[in-house]
Amino acid sequence: MNKYFSIISAAIAFTACSTDTYLETGGMPMEISVDVASFSGNTKDISTRASGNNGIFTTFVAGDDLGVFVTDKDGNIVADNIRYAVSKTGNAYRVDDSGNVIASNIYYNPNYSYFAYAPYDAQYTGCKTADEIIEKYKSVYYSKYADQSSYESYCAADLLICRNPDWDAPKMRLTFTHAMGLLQIYYNGDYEDLTVDAPVALDKMYKPDGSSTYRYLTWPQTEMPVYGIAISESTDEEEPAAHSYWQTKVDMKENNAIVVSISTQPTVSYKTAGVDLGLPSGCIWAAYNLGSETAAGLASRDGKWYDANGNEKTDLMNNPLHQCFDRGDYYSWGELATKYERPAVIMNSDGIITAVGDDYTTNSSGATTVTSLVSGSKKGYYPETYVDRPYSYAPIDGNIAGTEHDVVRNTLWKGEWRIPNENEIDELMRNCDITVYDWYYEDNVRYASWLAEKDEDGNYVNLHAENSEFYGTENARPFRYIVVIYKFVSKINGEVLYFPGGTWTDWSIDELACRNRSHNGNFYSSSVHGDYGGMYYFASSSSHHNIACASYMELEVGRNIDENNLITPTVPRMKKTTLDDGTELWGLTQDGHRYTGMLIRPVYGGKNWNTATQSKSAVHITVE
Repeated sequence: MNKYFSIISAAIAFTACSTDTYLETGGMPMEISVDVASFSGNTKDISTRASGNNGIFTTFVAGDDLGVFVTDKDGNIVADNIRYAVSKTGNAYRVDDSGNVIASNIYYNPNYSYFAYAPYDAQYTGCKTADEIIEKYKSVYYSKYADQSSYESYCAADLLICRNPDWDAPKMRLTFTHAMGLLQIYYNGDYEDLTVDAPVALDKMYKPDGSSTYRYLTWPQTEMPVYGIAISESTDEEEPAAHSYWQTKVDMKENNAIVVSISTQPTVSYKTAGVDLGLPSGCIWAAYNLGSETAAGLASRDGKWYDANGNEKTDLMNNPLHQCFDRGDYYSWGELATKYERPAVIMNSDGIITAVGDDYTTNSSGATTVTSLVSGSKKGYYPETYVDRPYSYAPIDGNIAGTEHDVVRNTLWKGEWRIPNENEIDELMRNCDITVYDWYYEDNVRYASWLAEKDEDGNYVNLHAENSEFYGTENARPFRYIVVIYKFVSKINGEVLYFPGGTWTDWSIDELACRNRSHNGNFYSSSVHGDYGGMYYFASSSSHHNIACASYMELEVGRNIDENNLITPTVPRMKKTTLDDGTELWGLTQDGHRYTGMLIRPVYGGKNWNTATQSKSAVHITVE
């Protein structure tokens, strides 16, 4: 927006009348002032410099032109695409085809409707509404506005609309908004290593001087695909950088800006994060779980591990293998957010649960059960997983490994890291000797921090009998529950893996896991929630028997109860499932809970892994 014009006569700019007025002679002469709103939403590289259009903020400058329309109460055009230009004062004046100021012949009439657009283009002559202008713009978008690589072409594509001017005699104020949405592409590497294939190539986008972000204007649309190729690097210097496919979808809205950030953060090398057990498939298993923390991380949040009598397990807490022993995060199948990041349930306006449970199939028997959220609690879960919503990349009864629903691939680890499939779990179990290495107790404050909330008198606010030990006494505290560490030793090469046993979260987040001890702190003898340190990890496949359920790796331990009524784990007990064709898979349970929170252990590569281009995304994509 930088067309220059000359003011011939300021005296006639907005006060003079004309013999060919569009409205009644003798009407109130009308001044016009203009302003334009900035894109809402997220933006990068916002400049404080006043400019015509720096890619984010648009301001009118002297010489910018616009078209003004007037229609009567029946929608008939009274003034058709009258060209105005902006002066240094911010007022707009009517100009001829050469940009010279001429007498204004538009007067204000309260019975008429006014709308405007910018920049001026004769193609909009005859439009009766602002929406007709937008539709006309879209009809010629690919031929006129698809290439926005220059400042001038970007400004031309930035269609501004004013649907409802403000009238404050004698001035009509035209406040414009952006009719299109602004897509921004940010890459933290060298742009020479980035390819964008959709919506257009980078060389069709506008990148202001000194900016780190490309801009592109497109009309409002849902799930617009954005994808391309980027370079990803590894933490292992011996591994060469790889070209990685990336993709996402965005919802473009009128007058709204979206940032798609592509990160070339180094991938986690299997040589530093995994253990090669010599498995026939060549699959590498990670040494620790998704989201597991180091000893320093535990100390920084003042976390503790305990033995059955409440003494700190300092030997495990300070062990160099601490991260291998830590459970990490809990996820539902196909979800990219942890269970405790999305604690939404049935609540009233006070944020208190007023109804509990759901009618989803949540247990292995296929029966309809009720999730026992506690009435009166402030936090909990309501199932919202992959199976509940339509997706375009992986069928509900398929395998989510490597897709946009694989939390390993899309959110945290990169490269060829992904969620393991059923055959890889079976291979692991068949080729390892499994024993119990150690165990510890940890309270669920780590995953449900609100449980530790206290009032000004030091009393717990959110504890109740279902989520606490010693409830009703001065020793009340959030539950501590057992974590069993399983040791896997490869029968092939003797390499070792450790799997901390984390149980599912089918019940309220308040409980987070099975209740291993009663409200008095001793072993919980009831058969309800009577689990005791089982190992539950999601596989990437849905169940062969029931597409509404999932497959998961499961291992349990026997138990002894000592003289103090406390648990001592003994030997592991392996699960096994038989598929419809008679195939037996070790360590696997099917028809399981999609909605529950389980742990995830990433794997790398393997000869049975799908190596299609779409599965090789090794970059981190965020949309904001």
